[in-house]
Amino acid sequence: MWLLSTDRAELHYFARNFDATGGYAILSHTWNGNEQTFQEIRAIGELCHQCRTNPRDFVHPKIRNCCKLAEKRGYRWVWIDSCCIDKTSSSELSEAINSMFRWYKEAEVCFAYLADVSYDPLLQLLSPGPGPSVTPADRTQPALWSAFRKSRWHARGWTLQELIAPDCLIFLSVEWRPLGNRAALATLLEEITRVPSGVLTGENKPTEYSVSCRMSWASMRRTTRVEDEAYCLMGLFGVRMPTNYGEGKQAFIRLQYEIMQHDSDISLFAFGYRVKQDHDLTFKPQEEVDHYWKYLMADTPRQLNHGFDYVPDLGTKAKQQYPPSPPFETETAPFGDIELPSVAVTSYGIQIRLPVYEDDELGITIAVILCRDRQRNFGLFLTRDSQGKDPKRPRYFTCCVFTKPGADSARYVARMADLGDDLYHLTFNGKPVTASWRTIYIVPTASDLHSGSLTTPDLIINCNPKSRFRIPRWLIARFTTLHFEVNQVENTEELQAIQFFRDGKARIFLSLGICAIRSSSLKSPPLWAKVDVLMADARPRKFTHDCSSDHIDSESWATRSKVFWGSRKDRGVQLSLSPSARKPYNSFVIHLELLGHTFVDMLREDGLPALFPPLKELERKASVPVPHDLVPSFRSRTPSKCPINLLSAQRIVTVFLSVREMVTGFIYGISFAHSSQKIRISYWE
Repeated sequence: MWLLSTDRAELHYFARNFDATGGYAILSHTWNGNEQTFQEIRAIGELCHQCRTNPRDFVHPKIRNCCKLAEKRGYRWVWIDSCCIDKTSSSELSEAINSMFRWYKEAEVCFAYLADVSYDPLLQLLSPGPGPSVTPADRTQPALWSAFRKSRWHARGWTLQELIAPDCLIFLSVEWRPLGNRAALATLLEEITRVPSGVLTGENKPTEYSVSCRMSWASMRRTTRVEDEAYCLMGLFGVRMPTNYGEGKQAFIRLQYEIMQHDSDISLFAFGYRVKQDHDLTFKPQEEVDHYWKYLMADTPRQLNHGFDYVPDLGTKAKQQYPPSPPFETETAPFGDIELPSVAVTSYGIQIRLPVYEDDELGITIAVILCRDRQRNFGLFLTRDSQGKDPKRPRYFTCCVFTKPGADSARYVARMADLGDDLYHLTFNGKPVTASWRTIYIVPTASDLHSGSLTTPDLIINCNPKSRFRIPRWLIARFTTLHFEVNQVENTEELQAIQFFRDGKARIFLSLGICAIRSSSLKSPPLWAKVDVLMADARPRKFTHDCSSDHIDSESWATRSKVFWGSRKDRGVQLSLSPSARKPYNSFVIHLELLGHTFVDMLREDGLPALFPPLKELERKASVPVPHDLVPSFRSRTPSKCPINLLSAQRIVTVFLSVREMVTGFIYGISFAHSSQKIRISYWE
């Protein structure tokens, strides 16, 4: 690993991290887009070596202040992720990502720098030592519940392992003043991050908690790159895998496969809507499930936002142990034989052995996954896969369609079933659940060709040259970036319907069509367009339209733009139509904007407030500046060349100007040559 010397901020390589005598400090922080890189730090070091100056005086203030703080505390070395990894080397980057949890664990101290939190003495009251102690009233003070609680540091994916791994973690304000240590702030941090205080104080290990619980700690966190949702969790689950930026959500799928091979805990599959014991529900087991919950594996940690305990791993902590403590009799076991669930990856699906219950009256199948929450046991709904070709190896999807009384024809999807509070006498809807051990296969995830939740979903509307509507690829990509599932649910000559779905937020249906009522009487039948903004668990049974308001030649469409609101008026979609430059020339390009405080808050939480620009902004013709590749320079006798990126130019000039009077001789000229985002600096004495 590369470490910075705290006295000079120079990079030194150590084949083993313990070769750094005296140990090292480590920095945890959030990036602001202006971080100095490995190459920049080396370039500054080389220039300052020639100028006989201290590079630490010319590096970024964050790096300089971290070095000074670590030096003050007696450490000769410090590791900072932004500049201690050569990211131009894919092998070095992959090694660093796989080793990062261990590097934070083996650091002597971790400084968590909160750039958006000012120093507050109230947080110091929570730290051990002499002086007044914190009171319940202090916990309600704005300082405890505003800036520190809302810090961006708590919401980033990479900082989860940086919170958990180190033995000693000290929070620092924007002024680099201590706010308190992790152990002293454990109760407050548990409220903010969901990570149990016992883990933060070191009394408990992360591995004492189920896979589901650990996933829930990460479910509210965000990463800039989709792949990092998986990579930042490898250390927390003790797995290693090659990094491959560009694979998108497949990274999280790979992570789950690795977890399966290292841990028998099947709480990994415990997520999705839970049905309580309700006699009034009507199940539709023969209906095909059109929902990403139908697959065994999640495609993002956000889906695993509720932590379930895995009963076999609880041991004596469980209210009802399973397996039961010996001596035991098979006759008293809840599922006949006493076994533990097992999982294997096959080309036919995930082979899983677990207790399965079939209710012929309701027509439902439930797999008992031995997961509990608040002393309630839960199972997983199964729906037979009609495409499974091997009759001796039954294959299933998860989930089941059901209806509610008084909900007209609305269909809902449930993934998990509440089986009561007695593991040895499970029930569902008032009937005993008599499950027995079986080996079944479950479809793990959507195939590359049929996935509606891939980063690049296929939409027939864009492939048909006769289509009168087109949805730009960049717009689709922005929805999938927000973890919306995008798929086409209707495709006929008269109707095309696109679904945009995000769990917990909304289900949006974009309906585009040709009016069948008036098409026979007109040579050019009228087009219509509308949007239905529904709650996440609802969906329309039919896609209809109102001729008086939905036809695009009606008065309501005079501006070629229209806003559609959901029933609660807290979320809406503005649909705009622009003339297409492609054939047929009488077709339209779709543009969508998300409105309402629910969507605005969602965009802000994801750090993408301007993801859906207004149509006028897209149509505005902005002049593109022509870059000046060369700046006049002086003739050079013996130029010194340092390859650095464009952002470094001003910083290096600052170094020269600051040290010119300290150099033997004078600098008579500095020239720059800019080409392909690289800068060549030539200087003379």
